[in-house]
Amino acid sequence: MIKGKNSLTKYLKRIVIFAIAIYIAFRLRQTLQLLLTSLFLAGAITPMVECLTRFRFKYQRWEFGVGRVGAVIVLYLVLMIMLVLAIAPAPQIILELGQFFIKLPNLLEQIQLPQGGLLNISQEQLNKLLQTQPLVDQAQNFGRNLVGQTFEFTLQFVNAIGVGVLSMLIAAYMVINSNNLLRRCLSLFSEKIQKEVIILIPPITRCLGAYVVGRIGTSSLLGFCTYLVLAVFGIPFSGALGLLVAVTNLVPYIGGLAALVAILIAAWGVDFDRSAIALIICFLLQQVEAFILQPWLVAPYLNLDPFELLLSIIIGAELLGIIGAVIAPPIAGISRILFNHFVLKSTSPDLES
Repeated sequence: MIKGKNSLTKYLKRIVIFAIAIYIAFRLRQTLQLLLTSLFLAGAITPMVECLTRFRFKYQRWEFGVGRVGAVIVLYLVLMIMLVLAIAPAPQIILELGQFFIKLPNLLEQIQLPQGGLLNISQEQLNKLLQTQPLVDQAQNFGRNLVGQTFEFTLQFVNAIGVGVLSMLIAAYMVINSNNLLRRCLSLFSEKIQKEVIILIPPITRCLGAYVVGRIGTSSLLGFCTYLVLAVFGIPFSGALGLLVAVTNLVPYIGGLAALVAILIAAWGVDFDRSAIALIICFLLQQVEAFILQPWLVAPYLNLDPFELLLSIIIGAELLGIIGAVIAPPIAGISRILFNHFVLKSTSPDLES
């Protein structure tokens, strides 16, 4: 009887502690969000920091290396330069993107098929398809909101940059003092848990780093290269289309196709030869990013097959919108790492060996 009473008391204490923790987490949700963002960023840059710290160069009899502090400074300098280059044209690009959506009906009217149609599609059928009123109205409303709230969007963007800088500072502290912080945090747990965490940290950080560099980084590079190609060939809305490519490319399969359709719509009224060459080059750039850069930088570390990747993005978008679609793949990749380590390892002796 006493043993049962002690067990009940123990479970009640755990429930109370758990409820208090949930309440504190709810009240401090913004602080927790900042800490989680910093932890995500710290995990993402850790592989790059370790790579830089292994770099050595010799000058005569002296050998120089980069410590963790120096590696973080180098990475942040590169990142700050990229942020400045991204912020400077942001208002103009947002305005241009809004104008693209506002003028979308006029751009669609310019699309004329050859005499007799194309691929068994007549001009009348194409017009009915392109002039789907709800979609066009939504696109125009979105464009008007962008144009009318360019200043607000820019202000929100700058505010997000400020929060990002604070996250970067916290992440830098985590990376530089990772050994001490890890030792302090793990001291609260048993030796078995400490060993499991130490084993899991390298693959998790490689997963985060590969996604940030290999997915977000290559999408940004693809958007910039697309802008250069469209600008060189005189395609209108080149800056807006480059931004659209960079954002939509984060959604596999569907995103690249949607961006190519937008480029086709914008380029239809331009000279056919220039438009065709620009569209082909943009398509080839997407293929290089999808079939060369992604398998090389992301696939070995994300541990997700194409269906799992697409499913994670759909679920993330359903829960948290665009942000959820962006952060869902690394979360799914980390979940797969934990599943393989704890579940498959315990059920299959061969995997453990």
